[in-house]
Order: sequence, then C-alpha cells, then structure tokens
Amino acid sequence: MSIVDRRAFFQRSGLAGMALLGCSQSSFAKRPNVLLVMTDQQTDEAMSCTGNPHVKTPAMDWIAARGVRFTRSYVTQPLCLPCRSSIQTGRYPHEIGTPTNGTKLNGAYPMLGKLMESGGYDTAYFGKWHVGTSLEEAGYTTAADTHGDSDTAQNAVDFLNASPDRPFFLTTSFRNPHDVCQLARRQDLPQGPIPPTPEDPGELPALPGNFAIPESEPTAIRMIQAKNRDFHYPTDKWSDLEWRQYLWGYYRLVEKADHEIAKVLDALRDSGQDSNTIIILTSDHGEGVGSHHWNQKQVLYEQAVRVPLLIAHPLSSRPGTTSDALVSTGIDLMPTILGAAGLEGPAGPVRGQSLEPLARGSSAGSSRRYVVSETTFGRGRDDGVSGRMLRTKRYKYIVYNTGSGREQLFDLEVDPGETNNLAADPAHLSTLNEHRRLTSDWAAETNDTFPLVRPT
Repeated sequence: MSIVDRRAFFQRSGLAGMALLGCSQSSFAKRPNVLLVMTDQQTDEAMSCTGNPHVKTPAMDWIAARGVRFTRSYVTQPLCLPCRSSIQTGRYPHEIGTPTNGTKLNGAYPMLGKLMESGGYDTAYFGKWHVGTSLEEAGYTTAADTHGDSDTAQNAVDFLNASPDRPFFLTTSFRNPHDVCQLARRQDLPQGPIPPTPEDPGELPALPGNFAIPESEPTAIRMIQAKNRDFHYPTDKWSDLEWRQYLWGYYRLVEKADHEIAKVLDALRDSGQDSNTIIILTSDHGEGVGSHHWNQKQVLYEQAVRVPLLIAHPLSSRPGTTSDALVSTGIDLMPTILGAAGLEGPAGPVRGQSLEPLARGSSAGSSRRYVVSETTFGRGRDDGVSGRMLRTKRYKYIVYNTGSGREQLFDLEVDPGETNNLAADPAHLSTLNEHRRLTSDWAAETNDTFPLVRPT
C-alpha cells in the first residue's frame, strides 16, 4: 500500500491523515513488528489452551504454543474505557481521569501510539477503540473504529497484505465476546446469532464450583447488582438451567472472536512477517461467567479482573510454556511493547515493567510483589460504589468504599474460587494488616484518594 493509499484509507475511516515517517528496509529487518490482539470481556480461562473443555480456540492456542501464557494477568480496572485508556498510557485509571466509561483522558501522560510512531513505527489500529481520546490524538496513522469483528479482521488482512516497508505496530481490537451483555438481556446479538442452544442439558457447561454467593461478602456488591438488575444484571430470577445456557452462549461468542483472529494470523503468516513479529493477545476485562452469581464485569472477583495474556516472541526459547508472574496489563504492556521495539519510554517514573524477558524465555522470577485493580461502578457517573483490589503471590485483598463488611481477604493458594472470606478471621489479622499497608503504600505512590481501611 502506498503512502497515498494509506492516507486515503485513513480519510475513509473518518479521521484526518498524519505524516508518515521514513524508514529503510534494512532497519525494518532488524526491528520487530508488534501485533496486539484484543478481545472484549474475555475471562482468563475462556480458551481451550487452559484446559477448558467447553470452548475451542485454535487461533489463541496457536499463539500460546509459540510463546508464553501468563496465568496471573490482571487488568487495572474491569471496565472497557478505563482499562483501554490504561493500556494506551501505562497509568492507572484514577491517574488519567478515566474512572468510568464516558470519561476523558486528562492528557497528562504520553500515549503508546504516539511513542511508537515517533520511534519510526507504522501505527495502525482497527476495531473497538473506547479510549478517552481520539485515535488520531493517540498517534495511530491508519485506523478504523469498526463495529463488526469481520470488518476489523479484513482491515488488518488488507494492511498486512500491503507489505509495509517499515516496522509496524498493528492493533486488532475485537468486540466479542462482549455480545454476552445482550445475550443475558435476551436481546438480538449485535454481530449476528450464535448456534441454537442445545436442548439436551447434558451438552451444557456445568455451573462453576464457586457459583454460590460467599458468606461475609461486602454488601456493596449486591447493592449495586440490585440497583442495575434491569439492564446489567438481569439474572436474579434465573434458574440453574438458564445460567448454564448463558455459559454455553458465552463460549460460542469467544469462538466467534477466535475465528476472526485466525484470519489475521493467517494473513501474517502468508505475508512472511510472522518470524519478525511479536504477537500479544489480551482482553480489556473479564466476565463473571456465573461465579458468585455474577454476570458482566466491574466486580473485583477473579473472573472479572483476570484476563488472557499470551505473548509469542520470535526469539522465545521456551515456546508453549506458562508464567505465574504477577502481571498488570494496563501498566505493563506499554513498557513491554516499547522495550521490544528498542524505544525509550516516557520521562518520569514508569508504573509497569517490561514482560519481554519473560516472553523470550527468561527463567528469572519476577520481583513484583503485588498488582492492583480498581473499580468504579456506573456508566459515566458514580453510583456510590468503588473498590480496590491488591493481589500478592498467595493472597488477594479487596476493599469497597461503602456498605458493611467492606473487606475481603482470600487465600488463593487453597481457595482459588474465592469462597472463604478471611477478613474477619482473627487468625489472619496479620495478613490482613499487611495487605492493608501495601494498599496504602500503593495509594500514596499513585496519589489515590480512595478511603482505605487502616491497619489495626
């Protein structure tokens, strides 16, 4: 595709074109391309490469087989715009002014697309954007905020077939399995129907082992669920069979996304550029999938905050392996991508750390002690409920700003389903206070004003 053609494409996308930087073929051969693949509302275990028997994801599995699957990958916030804005800035939502959907970036921090563009990369973005600024302001020279995943895949295929003459940073951002929101509301699916639900209940997924609402749960969680049951959480009257049908439909939507991802991977291989391309796959947040009687996202349970992260590095010495390093996608992807491209990050303290050494096969353990997620319920407004989550190697601490029983503490080593809240157990007071202190330290470092609970 010529420079003129690319500018024409950008004009067709409804955005003004931006000047393209020159780059020689020789320098292109020495610098890796980066392909970032994003899905929407995909919980970590919704891939067949995790051993999930209810879903088949050959495209995602192919990426995992070529690289590393991170098993403790968390979002900075389990909601579309805040998390996507984090990825583009490498900062937490409360730092960049995006606590909920419908908010705008405060413009205080450089953006990933601009940093890659200024470093000589051809920056392209196709699919769902939902960041608190425009694609153009974010530094993407070729872009289309498409509403259909098939269009997103085709745009990416066309881009790859054009044989870029300099290294590229290409993002393909798919909307599924987000259509599960309409599925739960019994609405028509925005991207077309899925196969009919099996009549034989034996063909449906079983209810998750942590389906029950845990004892001593913060009252804020069900308060927000009840307040929004007509739109977000229409599940309080569901039978077990209806929950299982919803799970079956969710996995079909994951498979629809995987089908489109396969088209992009095929085009990458056909172009001969896969051997010089780092492939990263993640999602902006997870999905409740029935755990704790929860559908949707925003809550701070594992299924909503832990997402897939696959990194296939051409120089990987240990393809097909997993890493249990604590990862925060919202703050780690920027240093990972910039580092892989041989580019410097923004000036000032960097929140995240590069995952490239782990992706290349380093056996060195991560020095990170914890990761943090935040949440604010509401769509462009504050519903009065927000929370913070801090995950260490073994434990997970959650605190909400309102209601009774504000805190949760889970020993994920023995209770991965988060069914036994230890926050009120005197035997775990020292662990609770340790996590309170760590959360307070993090809040001070990031200028977070959330009302925390002090150690006792």
